[in-house]
Amino acid sequence: MLAIGAHDNPSDRTALVPMVKKTQHNHQTARLPGDIQLWLADSGYASAASFEALADLPLLVPVTGDADQAGFPAKRQQAPAGQQDMAARLATPTGRAQYRQRSALVEPGFAQIFQRFGRRLNYRGRQAVDSETTLLGTVHNLNKLIKHRPKKHS
Repeated sequence: MLAIGAHDNPSDRTALVPMVKKTQHNHQTARLPGDIQLWLADSGYASAASFEALADLPLLVPVTGDADQAGFPAKRQQAPAGQQDMAARLATPTGRAQYRQRSALVEPGFAQIFQRFGRRLNYRGRQAVDSETTLLGTVHNLNKLIKHRPKKHS
């Protein structure tokens, strides 16, 4: 997990750019090799402003609903204004295959944190919530490092 955070808006639309910037900062600070190859976010992060700000990144965000990317009927048939390019990118076989990876890459981290620590935070206030979520992410990562077993080649 390269970044975790909370924001004070019930909609995630304004959170994509700050979370990408935070992830890039942490990636660089950790001196991880190479660039992040693909950015995947759920439909709650879809906004024309975010897509414009992050136009230089390989980003996939469903704009007609997440169900459409999983092969179920879309919530809306047309992409909102300013989001047609993203819809076209996701409509390709490559885009669909890449986006399907999201459930295996992102969701397990949330599930594991919720299972281990529950769904409620213990503190209130922006700074305290940021500290607590950062601590939860750090403990999650440390647990992964401690329990990691190298694969044995047969």
